[in-house]
Amino acid sequence: MKTNVTTFKFSLIALFVLISSSAWSATFYSCINTPLTLSGGTPPAGATFSWDVKKDGVQFAGYPNATAPTAFAEAGSYEVILNTTTAVETGACPADPVSNTIIVLPPLTLAIGTPSVPAYCEANGSVTSSVIAATTTGVLPAASPDLGLTYTYSVSKDGAAGVDGATLGTIDAATGAYTLNTVAPGVYVITGTVKYSQLGTNTLLGTGCPVSSTTQTVTVTPKPTTPTVTIAAAP
Repeated sequence: MKTNVTTFKFSLIALFVLISSSAWSATFYSCINTPLTLSGGTPPAGATFSWDVKKDGVQFAGYPNATAPTAFAEAGSYEVILNTTTAVETGACPADPVSNTIIVLPPLTLAIGTPSVPAYCEANGSVTSSVIAATTTGVLPAASPDLGLTYTYSVSKDGAAGVDGATLGTIDAATGAYTLNTVAPGVYVITGTVKYSQLGTNTLLGTGCPVSSTTQTVTVTPKPTTPTVTIAAAP
């Protein structure tokens, strides 16, 4: 099934302050409770690894720890640092610490508005489409170069299984609004979905936190049969 998506830039939560005294390696984005696999490989001879975590610049409970974090349950900016320690008597040198930032994104919500035209006729009318606005929360207006939002729509007709909404309408590139413009008669139930998407070089882990809206309904009514005009002389 063909899927068309619409993406625009957005900002992260204002509290995401990135603070580090260690060497930076990379920044990653994930969703709340996204499973994470962090590994430093095999430590050098005579050395051991230790993981440290800071959330929004504050020491995170439970760290340092020999075990790397496997998920984060709250949105925020997490600095994950891999430290190498050695015993003094071995004479081995510890490696420089490696720091990565994992920004856990806030949950999204999507509300789609009442159709601009709840019902229109398949032909001969002045209106042959209906616009459904989209309102998304979980983001701020300032631009971010790394992430955007991707909208998709599912549309079902007369109780059948949903199809890609892009086959029956269009998605506004700036607002995420959906316009149904099919002229096939029927009752159309429309559901929107929004998720984070990767725009820049920093990696988005997982599925992008997709969330669906409630439904809206638009009815396309059939054109009536052409009336028959009977003309007869008056008695």
